[in-house]
Amino acid sequence: MSGALTGAGPGADAGSAAGAHPWSGEGDGGPAEPDAPAVRPRRFWSTRRNAAALASLLALAAAGPLLYEEISVRTGHQAHSWRTWITDQLAKRPLDDGWVIAGSAVVCALGLWLLLLAATPGLRRLLPLAANGGTGLRAALDRRSAAAMLHRAALETPGVQGAKARVRRRRATVVATVGFGDHTEVRTALTEHLAAERLRLGLVSPPLVNVKIKGNP
Repeated sequence: MSGALTGAGPGADAGSAAGAHPWSGEGDGGPAEPDAPAVRPRRFWSTRRNAAALASLLALAAAGPLLYEEISVRTGHQAHSWRTWITDQLAKRPLDDGWVIAGSAVVCALGLWLLLLAATPGLRRLLPLAANGGTGLRAALDRRSAAAMLHRAALETPGVQGAKARVRRRRATVVATVGFGDHTEVRTALTEHLAAERLRLGLVSPPLVNVKIKGNP
């Protein structure tokens, strides 16, 4: 998987034939032409299906009976008791009544929640991948997959017997258990290995890796 994330871009064959790393720009032919400017993709936005369904159900539950009652009264039928009760309560209760304040607070909280959902992208488990060129294609890496790659890199470090990795949007934590060797040397090797693997993830904003060591010194 990491090989696919670190594959060479356009012009890699020519750079390799010149005896230089495809990204180094060195070789007999002089500096290579730079690739297309990197495009910084935006985060993926959630469709918020659950929130939209909940808001729609609440609006339908409130507007449906009111519309039915209004049509019934307009066509000459007598108003139902629940409408009369609500009308009386709205007419008698002052604005500083506890129930009025509580109902207003609930409605305001629901409105703020909907505004927050509309203004934030969501899908925090997806980490956008960096893209080159203007193809318009977008890709993302799941945080569990990123954690699995860091976990594998930690286990490949000499002296590490076990490891646990957890990845967040801006920070990753790797807890390694040392089976043998000096803890300082193992930590140094593990930090270098994870730093290289962090870049191989190919993320727009690679998370900072925090390394923790466990085991008998």
